[in-house]
Amino acid sequence: MRLVSIRHVQPGMKVGRTIFTEDGKVLLGVGMTLTDRLIQGLQRSGIDSLYIDDPRTADIVVEDVIRPETRQVAVETIEKTVKQITNSNKLARKISLKEMGLHFQQAFGSILDDLMQNRQIVMHLANISTHSPSLYHHSVNVAVLSTAVGMSLGYNRNQLMELGIGAMLHDIGKVELPAEMLKKTERWNQEEMEAAKQHCILGFNILRKQHDISLLSAHVCLQHHERLDGSGYPQGLKGKNIHEYAQIVGICDIYDSLTSPRPWRKRYMPQDALEYLLGSGGHLFEHRLINAFRSHIAIFPIGSSVVLNTGEVGVVCRVDPEYCHRPTVRILKDGRGNDVRASYDLDLKTNIKLFIVGFEDDQLFSLGGLSESKTT
Repeated sequence: MRLVSIRHVQPGMKVGRTIFTEDGKVLLGVGMTLTDRLIQGLQRSGIDSLYIDDPRTADIVVEDVIRPETRQVAVETIEKTVKQITNSNKLARKISLKEMGLHFQQAFGSILDDLMQNRQIVMHLANISTHSPSLYHHSVNVAVLSTAVGMSLGYNRNQLMELGIGAMLHDIGKVELPAEMLKKTERWNQEEMEAAKQHCILGFNILRKQHDISLLSAHVCLQHHERLDGSGYPQGLKGKNIHEYAQIVGICDIYDSLTSPRPWRKRYMPQDALEYLLGSGGHLFEHRLINAFRSHIAIFPIGSSVVLNTGEVGVVCRVDPEYCHRPTVRILKDGRGNDVRASYDLDLKTNIKLFIVGFEDDQLFSLGGLSESKTT
């Protein structure tokens, strides 16, 4: 299979990987044949790319680090909690939130079990995004990334549960922001940005009252926007005053936010997001946590279409964790843009004069400079 921009998807192509709605339901299953109507529906849903089956890349398998059903349950758990919190009936809200912690322990427990069973994939996460801009999917992505970092740091199961549940709920306070802000499709103005900073405190106040949710998980929600140099919010904490869990979630939150599309901007390339994070080491986040995160990220994900310095176009088919910037590429087009008669693989580790200069569809990505003001 290979990843294709929604702009290049044609009727008759077949879905290579499950596509979800923003609330976790299966929108299109593997093997479904795309029609004009379905493609238009995907565009309206904000999906900018999807995996398709292609005979030339039939042997390229993009493995899910968590099962589709695990993701679906996790997203539905977050959605259900959001509805409970926003229930206008105070008594009903109080009763329904009583088992909130138990539901998240079950949902994240399944995520953790999947990750434990797929340690080889976890060692180098190449593909976790659903290509949906949904807040719910973002929360699950951040939980998966954060847990991978925690596993690399040697966390035990209890620590991973605290970290993962905190990651799943790191943005839960946003549900108490004004509805018009949450529905807005333009970037928030300065006044709205200042109001949005309250989501950390709002979320903490929700979570600290739940007896089945660890106080450390609640502090992830409170502190995930704090930064080592004191430039973060809401408390302007510095250095060791910021819990390690919160730093990990802060790193993963930025990465997933940057590499996902927003209504007001395109996604950033994985290498640009990673470069930004590497540059933040020592003043926004601890170097060792950035390095632990970097060891799990493929900047050229399997299945993505890339362009070589020769002009040749191909699909990333294998990634060596030790040389993630020099994967093996299945060549589909020559330097003049013509389809090759027979595709072939080039291992960039051994072809040292060849290197990747970008993705085939640069229009998927924002190409401007990065600053933390752009990471939300």
